[in-house]
Amino acid sequence: LLDRANAAFVVEKGGRLRRRVAAGPRGGPKPPGSLAFMEAGRIQLLIATSGTSGEPCLIALSGGNLRVSARAANDLLGLKPGDLWLGCLPLHHVGGVMTLLRPWLAGAGVVLSLPFDPEAVLTRLALGDVTHISLVPTQLHRLLRARPDFRPPSSLRVVLMGGAPAGANLVERALHAGWPVCPTYGLTEAASQVATCYPPPDHWVTGLAGRPLSHIQVAVSETGRIRLRGSSLAGWRVDEKGAFPLVDESGWFTTGDLGCLDRDGRLFMLGRADDLLNSGGEKIHPHVVERELERCPGVDEAAVIGVEDLEWGTRLLACYRGGWPESRVARWAAAHLRGVHRPREYRRLEMLPRTTLGKLRRAELRRRFQK
Repeated sequence: LLDRANAAFVVEKGGRLRRRVAAGPRGGPKPPGSLAFMEAGRIQLLIATSGTSGEPCLIALSGGNLRVSARAANDLLGLKPGDLWLGCLPLHHVGGVMTLLRPWLAGAGVVLSLPFDPEAVLTRLALGDVTHISLVPTQLHRLLRARPDFRPPSSLRVVLMGGAPAGANLVERALHAGWPVCPTYGLTEAASQVATCYPPPDHWVTGLAGRPLSHIQVAVSETGRIRLRGSSLAGWRVDEKGAFPLVDESGWFTTGDLGCLDRDGRLFMLGRADDLLNSGGEKIHPHVVERELERCPGVDEAAVIGVEDLEWGTRLLACYRGGWPESRVARWAAAHLRGVHRPREYRRLEMLPRTTLGKLRRAELRRRFQK
């Protein structure tokens, strides 16, 4: 895949920059379908992602894509010279890259805290000079758990939180503790931010991503998928078969995410379209059930998957991390969840499998529990 993309440098996990040695002679033939025909300085960054299909691919972002996204974010979040961004996201993801580019364009400073360590981050915040920080929900949860009584200094104006769905309990707990949490929705194909809740909300509803940023249009298709159009969208997607245009003839990109827009133009992210389950003829999104289960006092976090069932076609199985035994969680769910949203089985785990950005690895759970 890297050969097809003709990449010169690779940022590896941990942030190390490695120069690639070309497999063939310099100036020799390029792999079919490569990006060699766009070598006019346009493509600046190739970010690896699983994409909508779940198959590994590279998203080709130009300098223009990155600048437009960074400037729109800076305008919204009020990033200015003299501010300081604390970067906690891996640099091989677009969220981590943008924690460098936004301060660079704004004339602000940036400090990296990698790999993520809750105590190190809290100690750095306590110095009182950090104004912005990027986190995923798992990181925010670990910060609150490490020091429940920690109150962020007044210098911290923005906690940009994205990368994975967050539960209302987590956001409300953080807001109550004085963390200026701004939930956001973004993706690699759009050079990070698409919509953001800014200023930090007094109260937050699960899935609320806020209003779209100034540089991008957001719509929802007839099937409920989020569609995007704007100058931050990547032009190309590269997989093992070659390089392909990312947007359609009208400039729209249809994501693999389900969402809706309210009357005020705020975007709600409902979950991945390919996670949608059909149990007994009822369409159920696991994200909805997970958020309900996380209201249970004995559940810290939950993951709902579908496993094959002769009677229902697919039955819901809930994996969770928490203090209650499976039987007690099941009794709570029987009293609080309506039938179609009530899992048939429960599995208590020490930890839910997640990526470095906190995204749930559902396929791993399905492989583990499919009988």
